[in-house]
Amino acid sequence: MAARLLYDVQQRYKPRIYREFLGAEPYTESEFQARYRFSKESIQILTNLLNDDLKRPTNRSHAIPVETQIKIALRYYASGSFMQVIGDTFGYDKSTVSRIIQAVTGAISAHGADFLRWPDETTKPAIINGFYNIARFPCVIGAVDGTHIRIQAPSDNEYAFVNRKNFHSINVQGICDHEGKFTNIVAKWPGSTHDSFIFRKSDVGIHLDQNHRGFDVDGLLLGDSGYACKPYLMTPYFRPSTR
Repeated sequence: MAARLLYDVQQRYKPRIYREFLGAEPYTESEFQARYRFSKESIQILTNLLNDDLKRPTNRSHAIPVETQIKIALRYYASGSFMQVIGDTFGYDKSTVSRIIQAVTGAISAHGADFLRWPDETTKPAIINGFYNIARFPCVIGAVDGTHIRIQAPSDNEYAFVNRKNFHSINVQGICDHEGKFTNIVAKWPGSTHDSFIFRKSDVGIHLDQNHRGFDVDGLLLGDSGYACKPYLMTPYFRPSTR
């Protein structure tokens, strides 16, 4: 009985094992990017950016480094693996991984306005010139499209998240400039929602519909055939005539 009790106590109160990540990486740059979708330099930039948001005051000697928290979150984003698997990889339990992912996600979202900026009068000329240099297309301030981010089937309104490719997703709208940098993102609609509906209901779509003064003044967006052609949104001609 005593032996069994001692065994139960040992199993219940296993000592926590912490893995130290001191910056030494066993991966090449390409292997690193395949696992995290970011370069080593980019993760260092993220670490510096989010340090004050993620560094927690603690009396313990094993506070999780900010860089490790970011790697855990990015690995989860990149792989879609179970939190238990991510935790086993880094040496933390599932509940810790869950808290880290939530904290890093919130910290990144809080900085969204620092990087997602709609073109204003000072930045429009460079973007218009950039698009013109790429394809000789005038007055373009951005390109819009949707992309499906795969998710696990939700318990509520499951059918609404099944997209036309028959998997569960969030349909995310992105608008990019000539360098491929996002200037606007909408990530709240289930996978069955059409691209044109998302644009029409977005802040950018409503603003352009109500305030656009002409492509020569406010510029225009480029979109594929999934969008309706508007004075501020140019879509392809199906059968153009060159005569």
